[in-house]
Amino acid sequence: MRAAFLGSLFRRDRLTGQVAVGLVGVLVIAAAVYGVGVASAKYRLADVGAWLTAAGKGLVVHVNGPAGKVDGKTGVIPQMRGHNIKIVQDGGTVLIVDLDTGVVSRLDPAQLDIGTSRPLGKGIQVLAGAGKAYTVDSVKGVVQEIDPVALTPVGAPATLPPILGQAGIDARGALWVPVAQKGEAAAFKDGRLQPPVRVGEAGDSLALTMAAGDPVVTNSTAATATVVKSSGAKLTVSLPTTVKQAGRGGVLAPAATDGKTVPLLVPGAGSLVTVDTDTGRYSSTRLAMPKHRYRPPQMLGAKVYIPDETAGALLVYDAAENRFEKPVPVAGRPSRLDVFVRDGMLWANDPSGPHAVVIDREGAGKGVDKYKDRVPGGQNRRPIPLPGGGEAPPPPRTPRQPSQRPTPPGPGEPPSAPSNISVTPGSGTMRIDFQPAQGDGVIGYVLKDVPSGLTASPSAIRQGAGPFTFTVSGGDCGREYRFRVAVRYRDARGRTREQVSAASDPVRPCVTPGTPTGLKAKATAAGAEVAWSPPPGGGAVGYKLAWTGPVSGSVTGAATSARLGGVYTNGRYTFTLTATNGAGTGSAATLTAALTGPAVNYPVERNGNSDAYIRPTPDANAKGELVATMTDNNGELVAVRCQEKGAYYRHPRDANLAGDMYAKITYKGATGYVIGYLVNTPGDWKSFACLPVWKC
Repeated sequence: MRAAFLGSLFRRDRLTGQVAVGLVGVLVIAAAVYGVGVASAKYRLADVGAWLTAAGKGLVVHVNGPAGKVDGKTGVIPQMRGHNIKIVQDGGTVLIVDLDTGVVSRLDPAQLDIGTSRPLGKGIQVLAGAGKAYTVDSVKGVVQEIDPVALTPVGAPATLPPILGQAGIDARGALWVPVAQKGEAAAFKDGRLQPPVRVGEAGDSLALTMAAGDPVVTNSTAATATVVKSSGAKLTVSLPTTVKQAGRGGVLAPAATDGKTVPLLVPGAGSLVTVDTDTGRYSSTRLAMPKHRYRPPQMLGAKVYIPDETAGALLVYDAAENRFEKPVPVAGRPSRLDVFVRDGMLWANDPSGPHAVVIDREGAGKGVDKYKDRVPGGQNRRPIPLPGGGEAPPPPRTPRQPSQRPTPPGPGEPPSAPSNISVTPGSGTMRIDFQPAQGDGVIGYVLKDVPSGLTASPSAIRQGAGPFTFTVSGGDCGREYRFRVAVRYRDARGRTREQVSAASDPVRPCVTPGTPTGLKAKATAAGAEVAWSPPPGGGAVGYKLAWTGPVSGSVTGAATSARLGGVYTNGRYTFTLTATNGAGTGSAATLTAALTGPAVNYPVERNGNSDAYIRPTPDANAKGELVATMTDNNGELVAVRCQEKGAYYRHPRDANLAGDMYAKITYKGATGYVIGYLVNTPGDWKSFACLPVWKC
């Protein structure tokens, strides 16, 4: 019923251009900037800023990022007070989505008023980016482009197998949607579905992240991340198998990142994986985290911010230093947190309360009171009146946040075990970083669980010597390894003891390979020959070579060349080559080449005391133009260039000489077609001879 209503509504809008209200009551917006203003005025908001909700009061405010202060806000949206509100913002497009009712409203940033409101449906995803806007009905599987101003359909919708995952818009304005039922990521643009990208098997748990405008699909079931680059190249990274422990909901992945690195959190396991989507390399850290409720991590600079909704705060992990920093309080109480990166700043908002935080790339944060509107450098304005009268209350006192730093052992107690065991794969190596133990009597550290045949360097690390890093050389790329770090210390009686850390996440001694170089192809009497050079970086890899054209197929192997005996048809081919190892599959090298088989000499037959006609087309019945004529030349060698099926021909005096196979030959400088029985090619002249003769 809802779909029928929306369809009729959209059709009516196309015909009349009228704006349907579709709301219970009228939205009354009282605009205010710095505490004053009316809806007809034009306002200049900060270029570096974001719109945030304060749904408990029915407010939507704009916050100046560098100042950390409100520089514009709407007044009251009565119907939305207390609702679950989401703001979709892309440049001048600001859409207020009431997730409880399905009503979408466009906010005009210049006027600070509502320009259009439409009931698009409860549970519908609304997205805006790269100048485009879309809706996604996850349950029905319908995707539709919409006008970001009028909120009406643009072009035709498309249908995908439900249930659809969280969608995103790439840097080129295409909508991407994870389709778990098919193990694919689908792209939609200009009213058409684009060729899907395989990212797993049917039913796999998929999560989409837009990393600097490129779609990245994390497959928790297979423990992979697939990057679709702007060039169309696909990079697949094998993640630690810890990712599979994420359970039914999969890993927590951000909807978008400002840079190329995507942070992934495995709930319950405490594993934090940061993936460089440009190179396919990752680091994985096993963190000691309380059993709280978390939302997807965000990354800004070298720091990962993990929304802890149980504490109403952000856990801060410095990936460069492999250590936690002091948590950043946001709500001051258990609360849902909206956290995202925009304009090079991280925004954390308590949508149901007055508080938010904005953090810059250096990690400096500012608290925001969404009910205040004082910007540094301006006069102190009167507080904006709140719905029902009164002024914004002072911020609640922030309770003490849970510390990520363990309490140091007391005198006479054993030191704590090393913590934050972080692993990073390399080409033939594995790096293990850790945080040192706390306590007295520490002598140094050794790496545990190093298999026979592998070497760890250094063999030991003295207390205070740093850096706290071991490098393991050797190992099999097809195998994962786990390590522990032991602190050696002297107890109260002077004996040497060890305290061992928990095991690290699994790691391989290899990285996702790069793109093979020097791809080339040529036609030979043995079929197509394709050769290439290994990707830079070294290491053992395997290859998959696929081709499309007059014939299609694929082969796999470890060599840097392939002879394709099944490719012997002239034409234009596209070859796609990828390198793969236990760490993943690198971006493909591609080559498009026109292949024409070499000419092979064969004798003429059945042309004694007679004429044989060479014609421009494979049709011996044709009258008229001839390319050349061969007369009484049995045994003479001619160059056979290829064979082709043509018009059926029967010799007028010999019923056995009949068929539709022709040979394309060169005779005394002239090239054309003769009926197949006139040339002694291999095999039965009525069928293709196969190699070394190519098909035309």
